[in-house]
Amino acid sequence: MKTRVFGLSLVVVAIVVALMPVSVGAQAPGTETSVTVTDVVAGAPLVGKHFTTDLQVSVTSGTLGVGVMGAEIWLGFDPSVVSVYDFDGDPGNGTQVEIKNGFFDGTLLVVANDVFYETPAIAHPPECETQGCIHFSVSHFGDPVTNKTGTVATMTWVAEAIGSPNITILQIDALPGSVLSDADGEIVPINSTSVPDIAVTSVGTIEGVVRRQSTRTDHAGVEVVAIAAGGGVYTASTTGEDGSFTLEVPLAGTYNVDASYPGYLHAGKNSIAVTGETVDIGTAKLVGGDVNADNCINILDVVSIIGDFGLTGLDASDPQDINDDSTVNILDLTVTAGNFSRCGPTAWVP
Repeated sequence: MKTRVFGLSLVVVAIVVALMPVSVGAQAPGTETSVTVTDVVAGAPLVGKHFTTDLQVSVTSGTLGVGVMGAEIWLGFDPSVVSVYDFDGDPGNGTQVEIKNGFFDGTLLVVANDVFYETPAIAHPPECETQGCIHFSVSHFGDPVTNKTGTVATMTWVAEAIGSPNITILQIDALPGSVLSDADGEIVPINSTSVPDIAVTSVGTIEGVVRRQSTRTDHAGVEVVAIAAGGGVYTASTTGEDGSFTLEVPLAGTYNVDASYPGYLHAGKNSIAVTGETVDIGTAKLVGGDVNADNCINILDVVSIIGDFGLTGLDASDPQDINDDSTVNILDLTVTAGNFSRCGPTAWVP
């Protein structure tokens, strides 16, 4: 447990500053702004794993063309559920989240980039005294942004325990708090905010085996993906030499699994309910002959093999060499002809 003790005078100063009223600049006619924490953009909110979210700012300028020149953002979170993965691996250098050229462009001017797990020693929203806080402030050398939506920062989270991270945008349109500013140093009011409802869950696994028809090498390199039913969590893995794979997914979910390899039809299995730690979905065979990757085996695939017939020294990823023996030959032609008119995804069967 991290602890820090501050002098009484410092605490009093912080409270006084936090309570001081701040004037908000007038909003130009038609100007609309928003600050958004996106849903998970990479990884998965699983205990012991990493996942990322973006902080995006949007502005549509009105008739007077008010632009955004800078942004200061305070985000709260529950440190018992998530912690913040330091962007550059040095927690002491003031670079805790990744500041991006997305909304602001050109040369960025970053004057704050900190994560607090205890009461900050600077003016801060009161919520930061009872929860974790991210604080960053950024502007740029250039013209004010007038009509744009873009990413200002990317946060990488470490899932520590099951529960809600309770990510919140703190104290809008007031300092110390989350504000947008124009080139005159006036606050540009934030019209709307949005934060996703993220739940950290424990890890479940989907296991199985995928074997490729007629391969002359092994069954490694098949890409297997799991997508949450209805969209959402995406997890990918590749098979080992024996065709086995393991997909880590949030426990108590339902998923669709797809397996693919160059020159083969996809194989799929839907509605896999992960209610225990491990679900074994058995063995699937990938059907060979889909040279042009349209998930059907037809005359176009046959013509492609005939056109390259006799070529040698091919990479395993070359789809004309169905069986990965480095040569386009009669074996590739006959497996394609034998599967003529089949389309994927094929059933998840041996």
